[in-house]
This record gives sequence, structure tokens and C-alpha cells, in this order.
Amino acid sequence: MNINKKIQPVITAALVLLAFIGGWSVVMGRSWGNLLILVAWIGYLVFDRIIDRQEQKESPFHTPLLNSLMLLLAIYGGVLYLGAYFWGAFLLIGALLVFSLEKRLTEGKEALAESFKKNLKNLMIPVFGFLSALVVGMIIMVATGYNPIESYAALFYGGLVKNWSVSVLNATPLIFTGLSIAFAFQAGLFNIGAEGQYFIGAMVATYLGLYLNLPPIFTILIVIIVAGSFAAAWNFVPALLKVKTGAHEVITTMMLAHTAKYLSPIFIRAFGGNPSTSNHAYVTDQILDNSFLPKFKTFLPETNYRLHIGILIAIAFAILVYYLLYKTRIGFEIRAVGQNPNAARAQGISIGKNIFRALLFSGFLAGMSGVVQVLGLDHKLFLNLSGGYGWNGISVALLASNNPIGVIFTALLWGVLDAGGQYMIRVTDTPNSIVEIIKGIVLFLIVARYIYAYLGNRMKRRRKKKNEALASMGGNA
Repeated sequence: MNINKKIQPVITAALVLLAFIGGWSVVMGRSWGNLLILVAWIGYLVFDRIIDRQEQKESPFHTPLLNSLMLLLAIYGGVLYLGAYFWGAFLLIGALLVFSLEKRLTEGKEALAESFKKNLKNLMIPVFGFLSALVVGMIIMVATGYNPIESYAALFYGGLVKNWSVSVLNATPLIFTGLSIAFAFQAGLFNIGAEGQYFIGAMVATYLGLYLNLPPIFTILIVIIVAGSFAAAWNFVPALLKVKTGAHEVITTMMLAHTAKYLSPIFIRAFGGNPSTSNHAYVTDQILDNSFLPKFKTFLPETNYRLHIGILIAIAFAILVYYLLYKTRIGFEIRAVGQNPNAARAQGISIGKNIFRALLFSGFLAGMSGVVQVLGLDHKLFLNLSGGYGWNGISVALLASNNPIGVIFTALLWGVLDAGGQYMIRVTDTPNSIVEIIKGIVLFLIVARYIYAYLGNRMKRRRKKKNEALASMGGNA
């Protein structure tokens, strides 16, 4: 059986659409959506096999089978675990085992061991920093008369079990702002104004949510695209000034961040929060129900009623950003500009174009944090809506070493510390400042790694120049 090459993208798009419809149906509480996902999976396996035979490839059948099985286990396990169905961890472990099996069958035992060592090495510094911060926190608690064992037990029980849904809700906007900062960092830019783009995304999402009365899936997609685009446009002036005049993006994005923040009270007064006509002077009217993000409770009945699918959207964006940065030419150019602008220019890569790309998409990602906060959790715009998500996104990105996948886990860690800290205060009366101390020490140790690497490289260059000078003197003698 042969499939025309012009038809192949159509079939691929149809399978993706089928999987999306199945996933959306499950999210909306229709269990038959799982059947559509299964059909899409089987269709993918059959389609992949036909294409391989048509192109006379000799790739083993187990590769697409195990990869797609790993993906399904990871998705279902992750959704269950995020929804506080903690037995989903077994599915996640199963996904990891399937991944290891596929890598061993395809690349061999040595490649698997090398990959494991590399990942373990990358984890060592963040883990060491976190453990060191816990030790310092323990010393401070002992010195000030608090029981560190009880406090830490309450902190992690609260963040990982009791208040797990709060941890996930805290992490959702942090993933977006962390991705925003990390994406800009990859281009050698510091989008410190993510807080402002957060407010722009939130205001546009609120405005559209108040008036856009379409079926939920279309409303949500339109809000995401339009609000994200406005947040991206908010970074247009900093990008233009950076390219045309060299104005530093730290200054320009920070100025616009404060501008956006102080626009929010005006917006609130215009859309429901007027003291002369309303009892809720510091909050807008509630957006329409069709703009709400679906709740986990729709398809996982035992889940906390506040938990929404914004976390799933955030994870999907993290995967998209990873693919964009490391699997596409655009991502390669952005990283090349960030690592060495002169070398990138010598290779014909446009510096200005990639500065625009990085800052605009970074703004889009930061705006998405405000979008999911309004559509998923608050359903209206408060005067003090932001919990410092833009500023905390810097910490999340640095701790993840600007890796989009790492941002997911560091944002969850920050969410666990915040939610666990609230529980710790209630149970043990230990002040929440201990949590902030732990965060500060972790961040300091991570940043110290970059300082150490910078100083180490400078010392190596000096030694190299000194040795070259000595060698030339010896040759002249």
C-alpha cells in the first residue's frame, strides 16, 4: 500500500486532530474520548509502519510502539498525579522504564548508561543546592527555638500531599513566566518585565471573557491567541529600542512592567470595579462561564474543585518551547545569537530578527500566565491579582538552567514550598520566612555556579596567555 506524499501531512494532521478531540472530550468529562485517543494511537502506529515500508526504511517496529506507549503512560500518569491521584506515579515510573527499554534496544546498553550519567550530573547541582538550603534552614530553626524535624515534616506533607492542589495552582503561572524568562535568556536577553506582560495578558483575557460568547473551546482558543499576542506586542518597543539604539531590555521592559501594573486599576474601574456604582471597587465583573477553563473534577471526581487544566496547557507549552529551541532552525538561530552574537552574524544569522523573535515570544509566554490565572482560577481581574509570578519566574528559570522541561519541575518545587509553608505555619507556628530563606539560598547557590564558571574561564584564559608568553620568550632565547 502506497500513500502519496501530498496526502501524508493531511493524515498526520487528521490523527493529531483526532487525538486533540479525544483529549478535549476527556477533559469535558466524556469518557468516550479515551476511545478516540486509542484510535489515534493505533492509526499512528499503522501509518508509521506503512511510511517506513514505502520508503524502504529498516527501523524496528518496537521504536514507534514503545515511544507512543511511553507517551501515553506519561500523559495519563502525569494527569492523574497532578489531580492528586498519587497512584499515577506508577504509570510515570512505567513510562520511564519503557523509555529506558527503548533506548537500550535502539542504542545499546552503553548509550543508556551514558545518558543516565549525563542526566544525573545535570541534576547534582540543583539537588545539592536544595539540600544545602535545607541544612541552613535547619540550623536557623534550631538557633531560634523551632523544631526542624516537625517543621520540615509539615512543610513537605503540606506541599506534597495535603495542599498538593494548591502547589499545582501556584506552579501553573510560574511555568509560563519561567518559560518566558528562560526563552529570552537563550537569546542572551533578560526579560525582567514579565510581570507587566502578565498583567497585559490578564487584562485582555478578562475583557474578552466578559463579552465573547462562543462555544467554550473556540472562546478559550481565541482568548489565548489574542491575549498572548497583546502581551507579545507589549515587548515590541523594548525589542525595537534594543535593535535600533542598543537600549538595554532590563530598563525598557521594567519600565513597561510598571506601566502595565498601574493600568490595571483603570481597567478595573472601566469593567465593573467603580466605587460609585459597585460594591466590588477593586475587582471586575466575572467573566462568562463559557470562558472558564475546564476543571480536573470534571474527569477526576475526587480532585480539588479549584484545580483546572491550566497546568496541562503550561506543560504542553514547555514541551513546545523545548522543541522550538532544540529541534528547529529558529531555535538554533536564537541560541546561536545568545551564545555568541559575533559568530552568529558571521554565519549570516540576523541578530535583530532573532532579538525580535525572542522578546515577542517571551512576552507571549508571560502573558499566558495571566490568561490561565483569569480563565482558570480567578475568573475576574483583582487589583492585586499578581502573586509576584513575573519576578519569581526569574528564580524558576535560573534554577532550571533555562531548560524548558526543567522549568516544569522547578515551578512545581516553588509551588510546593509556598503551599507547604502555609500548612507549616498553621501546624507548627514556624514562620514562613524559613521558606523564603530556603528559596534565597537555593537561588544563591545556583547563581554561584555561573559566577564560578565565569571566574574559572577567565583564570584559564589568563593561564593560557601566560604560558603562550613564556613559550615565546623561551623560543626567542
